Amino acid sequence: MSPRKAFAWLLVLTVPLWLAAQQMEAFTYTLKNRDVRSVLARVTDELGPRGQVQVDTAMNRLTIRDESQRAIRIEKLLKDLDQPARRFALSSRLDVLARPEQKSLFAPSPAFVDMTQWARDLEVRESYECVLDLSEGQSGSCGLGKAYRMDARAEGYDPSKRRLGLKNLTLSKLDAGKPDLAILQGAAVLPEGDPTILLVNPTEKVPPLRLRITPTLMPSVTIKEVP
Repeated sequence: MSPRKAFAWLLVLTVPLWLAAQQMEAFTYTLKNRDVRSVLARVTDELGPRGQVQVDTAMNRLTIRDESQRAIRIEKLLKDLDQPARRFALSSRLDVLARPEQKSLFAPSPAFVDMTQWARDLEVRESYECVLDLSEGQSGSCGLGKAYRMDARAEGYDPSKRRLGLKNLTLSKLDAGKPDLAILQGAAVLPEGDPTILLVNPTEKVPPLRLRITPTLMPSVTIKEVP
């Protein structure tokens, strides 16, 4: 068979498959264990250029319309996400580091840290550890010594990428008789089973800090996210 005929036969075989994959398909999924709003961002990430999603918060369901292959993957993702709330142990370690030496001829800025200093591992002056036990949808806090506290909310877990979303993650400095000082605040997505290191730049009131958080998925299920 000549190359031209072989190419023609290849087109005849592959074009129908390609067209079938491009066909639009719609399905509705009602979540039983999760709040539909907690999975919306993850589902939106998987939509194709022509994909659409409609959310019905009253019925806790969403309707997806997308290309056939994408719709199949999204439906599988929803089944993976729609599980009873998972429980995690957040192992945290806070290292209080020595202030980096300033040998520059220029006046240093307290908000600036030379990352090469971090890479070389500054001297650890003090270390504190705690374990925060959280289920999806729960908030909690744990003390790191007498001078620091970590607060977090477990927003949700993505089993396909093994990532835990933390909302309202806050590291506070405690000072008796004064309001707590939030020195690290925001949201984070952490890989399950692996440590994530967060750095805090030094200021006049706070030394350089290194916070290491490792989420571990626990086998037991205690609560459900949706009442």
